[in-house]
Amino acid sequence: MNTLSAFAYDTWWLGRRTSRRFIRVPSNWLSILFFPLIQLLVFSQLYKDIVQLPAFGGQSYLAYLAPGQVVFASFLAVGWAAYGLLVEYRSGYLDKLRAMPIGRFSILAGEMVPLFFEAAALAGVLLIVSLLLGATLVTGIGGFLLILALSGLFGLAFAGVSFIAALLTKSEQAASAISLLMFPVVFVSTAFVPRAVMPGWMQAVNDWNPVTFQIEAIRKLMVVGYDWAAIGKAALSLLIVGAILQALTLVAFRRLTH
Repeated sequence: MNTLSAFAYDTWWLGRRTSRRFIRVPSNWLSILFFPLIQLLVFSQLYKDIVQLPAFGGQSYLAYLAPGQVVFASFLAVGWAAYGLLVEYRSGYLDKLRAMPIGRFSILAGEMVPLFFEAAALAGVLLIVSLLLGATLVTGIGGFLLILALSGLFGLAFAGVSFIAALLTKSEQAASAISLLMFPVVFVSTAFVPRAVMPGWMQAVNDWNPVTFQIEAIRKLMVVGYDWAAIGKAALSLLIVGAILQALTLVAFRRLTH
């Protein structure tokens, strides 16, 4: 078995184990879904009259709000993703894995790769709930699958935030604090209001916010159609953010397992 095949084989089996660990504890995914679902259900009613502002273009607030909550779900899906690896490090199980004929980075990949599917699945739940409540998806099944793919990539790209903090500090508390600091990145985006009604400084931040690029790509897919410029901008931002964060994750993991 060549090196690439061995890496894929090890990642597959370790990834299956990671996925089962996540699914078998309902509080893992229920707690992730709770916050964006509450925002979707409550905010869509509480602020429904805000769409009278010209910046909203006459659409319902549910239609405007739904893409942001889909992205929020994929973000929360990976916000504390490194906890399992820290637990295995403290319990000594990580050392047992390293003592086996398993590639070091297959261990990390076995934790990271399932996050793509977890983020996509949880974003899909929010998307389905949004559609049941009355949101539109003009691009149909093709758009639905593309939204899931973008959500999975978004989760995989931003998972590095959790892993870097956890691997460098070896502290669940520090990892939680860093993950919570990412919440303003979501709020300083077009998740809740259009750019036009933001204050000037927030507009400047929003213009470079990868979360906004993701939200706008999904919003186009749901309300307008296939806007490949918006989709490409979202994909490019995820590629850049993911490359940076995953490179730092590899460095931090190397230090932990040195």
